[in-house]
Amino acid sequence: RLLPLLPRAVKPDPPEGLVVEPIPLAPRRLHVSGKYPSSWPKEPHFQLRFRLQYRPIIHRSWSMVETVNLSEVITDAFAGLEHVVQVSAKDFLDAGNWSEWSAEARATPVRDLATAASEETTTDASLETLVEEPSQAPNPEPINHSDPLEKTAVLVSLGIFSFFVLAAVLVVTILIWLRMRKHGKDKTKPHNFLVAATHLKALPSESGC
Repeated sequence: RLLPLLPRAVKPDPPEGLVVEPIPLAPRRLHVSGKYPSSWPKEPHFQLRFRLQYRPIIHRSWSMVETVNLSEVITDAFAGLEHVVQVSAKDFLDAGNWSEWSAEARATPVRDLATAASEETTTDASLETLVEEPSQAPNPEPINHSDPLEKTAVLVSLGIFSFFVLAAVLVVTILIWLRMRKHGKDKTKPHNFLVAATHLKALPSESGC
């Protein structure tokens, strides 16, 4: 009965149904669970032991831990980084070889609350800075150059209007002055005529001589 099991005992198949999950409120922990390979006999005296290898996906080097349980907790994972986990199995009595590695399973430990709060604060500060800083992008709306020209035109118009007003006042003043002067001359003419007439009367006539 044991003969058909000897090849499998020498090198069992990889564990199956590997599941990796983050543990709430535990930033550096991952829970790993799996099942015995379906080809392994389900009898108490045929036990397996296991080894887990795991690493963040951004690293190349693996960490490894051995266990006799199908459920294990990784305690030194990197918070907030996705990890790759694989499992292999071997006869509990150390007979034979380790199995091939199982298919990969991935999970990300929860982020450290303090780190997450710090990153959120930094992000908020960056957003506030972006809002406060003026945009360096060109303004798509055309620049209105008419305001300075309009101001200049208004000033020129006011200057011309003032000039004409002053000129009109000056002309009116001159006309009034000329009219008053002419009127004064007209008043002096009868007076001169009377003086001349009186002078002529005072002269002796030629007939009386």
